[in-house]
Amino acid sequence: MSPLLLDPRVRADLGQSVMVDEPAGAGVLIQTMSNRDEISRRVNLSELFISGHFGEIERLLHANPGRIPEVAPLLQSPESDSVCSLLQVVGRVGFDYPQEVFPILPVIAALLDHPDPYVRGDAAYAFGTAVFTYREPAAAAVPLLRVLLDDDLIQARADAARALGNIGFYHPELARAAVPRLLAMLDDGNDEEREAAAHALGKIGANSPELLPEIFPRLVRELEKTHEASCSGILLAFGSVGQHFPELVRKHIPKLLKFLRSENPDTVRYAVLALGNLATANSALVRDARPELERLAKSTDLELSANAQMALSLL
Repeated sequence: MSPLLLDPRVRADLGQSVMVDEPAGAGVLIQTMSNRDEISRRVNLSELFISGHFGEIERLLHANPGRIPEVAPLLQSPESDSVCSLLQVVGRVGFDYPQEVFPILPVIAALLDHPDPYVRGDAAYAFGTAVFTYREPAAAAVPLLRVLLDDDLIQARADAARALGNIGFYHPELARAAVPRLLAMLDDGNDEEREAAAHALGKIGANSPELLPEIFPRLVRELEKTHEASCSGILLAFGSVGQHFPELVRKHIPKLLKFLRSENPDTVRYAVLALGNLATANSALVRDARPELERLAKSTDLELSANAQMALSLL
């Protein structure tokens, strides 16, 4: 693995990471209180859930993540729409506090088999963004996530693919069996499915070099079509291919360089990370990137600047 600093879980991977709409005036519940930390320990989560104040739940859990396990009984509510909204909150908060989500993993995993397809999809989203680094629960969830790759709902298929990609980056042996279905999604899926599958295949391939000769040419073709916010997994694969099969990636370097000028900051970060990985294996591959890396090394984004400086040091 490259010594670069970027955490490969950056939020470009989170798929449907949008705030839930709330009833007007919801913000006063917590925001106007003088001692927010103290109040957050006393606010009734059930009341917020029933009244649909999911933004307030998210702010409360960020302020006091020790309360995350309290959402477990709420996730068993018969109100599917509310459960979906809460799963999205759990996914976003759990990205920052995976240890606190760990106790409610059995509840989330059970929802992967829920009769409502939207609940199944949002459960895949929550699982794939919050707790994919834990091998034992990930191993238990992978069979259900693979079933979701054939779900009737496009969103569920896409969320399952992203979750498998995140799991596969940390535990590639758990996700390898899903590769044929993910490749089929690249060929036959709609735009959202293809982007999710490309993301997943790139992340699985990044730590499974034996898969790269088959995966990488397909990902390069997809890179021409995918939205930039969804290409992070493909860019990770670029770096891994360069480490193991430098000649396979050489002619595609210009495609990678163009992402250094992206307006999406996460895309730029991933492109810099890929260039650093390439430079580790073969600095001659990325010498043309020096002017852009020198520019990015002066960025006010400290993480981006550090990664650009690291990549430059390898040239």
